[in-house]
Amino acid sequence: MDETGKVIMAAKRNSWRADHRARAHESAHADPNLTEQTTIPAGLQSVPHGPAAIVADHTHLARLVEELRSDGTFAYDSEFIGELTYFPRLCLIQVASHARIALIDPLAQIDLRPFWELLADATVQKIVHAGEQDLEPVNRHIGKSAANVFDTQIAAGFIGLPYPLSLSKLVGEMTGAKLGKGLTFSHWDQRPLSAIQLRYAADDVRYLPAAWNAMRMRLESMGHLEYAKEESELLCSSSVYRFDPQTQFLRIRGASSLAPRNLAVLRELTIWRDVTSRENDLPPRTFVRDEVLLDLARNPVKSVDKLTRVRGLPRPVEKDFGQVIVDLTARATALSAADLPESPREAELSPPEKFQSDALFAATQSYCAGLGIDPALVTSRADFGEFYRFISGGAKDSAPRLMQGWRKEAVGEPIAALFAGQSQIDLTWKDGGLRAKAQ
Repeated sequence: MDETGKVIMAAKRNSWRADHRARAHESAHADPNLTEQTTIPAGLQSVPHGPAAIVADHTHLARLVEELRSDGTFAYDSEFIGELTYFPRLCLIQVASHARIALIDPLAQIDLRPFWELLADATVQKIVHAGEQDLEPVNRHIGKSAANVFDTQIAAGFIGLPYPLSLSKLVGEMTGAKLGKGLTFSHWDQRPLSAIQLRYAADDVRYLPAAWNAMRMRLESMGHLEYAKEESELLCSSSVYRFDPQTQFLRIRGASSLAPRNLAVLRELTIWRDVTSRENDLPPRTFVRDEVLLDLARNPVKSVDKLTRVRGLPRPVEKDFGQVIVDLTARATALSAADLPESPREAELSPPEKFQSDALFAATQSYCAGLGIDPALVTSRADFGEFYRFISGGAKDSAPRLMQGWRKEAVGEPIAALFAGQSQIDLTWKDGGLRAKAQ
């Protein structure tokens, strides 16, 4: 085996998630509570009963796709193993309409293109819960984006529920059903699937259509349906799943603390990590962790022998790719000023400005809660600094996130008007909840 092969094998062996999955699988499957079937509350409408049908051939898949297209709406989820390969290995697809549940077996050598085309069909509504990773294969396999998607975790944040909210808590709140204990990690690539896995997989989608029906009524009554639709549609954008060499490095935590020349090193190393991981079918963060790339960017190395001081850099990676790392670092540090990436570091606020920004952030959180929208869905403390600089005249290049789309209409403009002294916000406690009104 060559050195690169040893690096790959070491990375796969050192995946703590793989070890944790094995332990969790054995523990969960030994738990007698997992064998209990979920009891469907009496009077709950449009919830399919009984076990799910297994779809493991082309004929049954084609029939299922046509049924779902005819229904016009269905719930969708998937089970995958993501800690051992560049792209997560898809092991199971779950779907549920008001009448039936089906489990599609991707490991049965089925051509899944008809199903991916269904997810991209804008005339059919798809209901997911925390569905970002479930929607990614559509773009990768057929070059299209999923369409007409509503994410119930996102929608919950628009009806006075916390964001993010687990599936079990959402189902309990909206339908009264109590889901059994979940399988955080399981060997979804084993065949045959156990009775516990089949039950868990079916319950992941069984209640979503009924839950969505109840949520939709609340969204409509609160005037937030279009907000939830717009935010859910962001999950369908191909940019969410595409590796962008010009921006991906900025997603590494701590990147904003780097100067432009150090950012150039981080950019080069992030691109190298992605290319190498893809070629060897490894998750990038398993190959080399983000913290290691940040350390290499913050303290650029000029020779291979200096790599021994880099904490967390796997020794096989150092041996096999050490010169590559040094060469990329040298190339990045030699760039002209015009070719350096722009630093995301923001100008530090003065003490009075910091106090004002914090006060306005607190007011924004209260206003969001008074609208029945979870503040975490609207903005973060980090994002709010950009908004404050924008409305206070300190930044005019581009509109911040809080002044775009539904956020601008629902929150950004009212808070900007409050800051400008053009309006006021009334807060009252009514019917067990905070109510807010801008006037």
